[in-house]
Amino acid sequence: MFMTLRLTALALLVAAAFVVVSALKFESTSSAQNANSSAPQNANSSRSTNRNQNDSRSIAPGAQQPQQDFSRNTWELPADADKTTNPIPTSAESIAKGKELYMERTKGNCVFCHGDTGSGNEANMPRLRRKPADLTNKERMSAMTDGELFWKISKGITGIMPAGEKRMSEEERWHVVNYIKTLPKKE
Repeated sequence: MFMTLRLTALALLVAAAFVVVSALKFESTSSAQNANSSAPQNANSSRSTNRNQNDSRSIAPGAQQPQQDFSRNTWELPADADKTTNPIPTSAESIAKGKELYMERTKGNCVFCHGDTGSGNEANMPRLRRKPADLTNKERMSAMTDGELFWKISKGITGIMPAGEKRMSEEERWHVVNYIKTLPKKE
């Protein structure tokens, strides 16, 4: 009788171990399949994913993914950014180059958010995370030094404004500063 109980306990222990091992194998296989599958976009993901449009696992229509809150993202400028001096003299030539860069999609592409005049691109507003600065506001713009504008153009704001230093040379960014300084409206 004692031997039968021991054999039964051993059989149960082996069966339990088999169930645990099988579950672990299933979970790791499932995880590997999920890692190789086209995952839904995550608001915290920095990489873009190409989702299969025919994937039946897509999120149901009308369901929304939570979006990252960019409203608190702001400028991360050096304390002395406003003291940085503009090495490019303001001239008609510099302003023309700056305007060209401001408008150029592969360079500044400032026009996408700030618009042709600097007061905002109404057509793109619904696609933006927040309203861009009005570059035509004389009070606001006169309070900023060339150095501060340069650093803002250079570094951008994470998730809001792309960093110009990734697409434009230092000289090109200074030309954009010279152009932007011409945008405030006369009162």
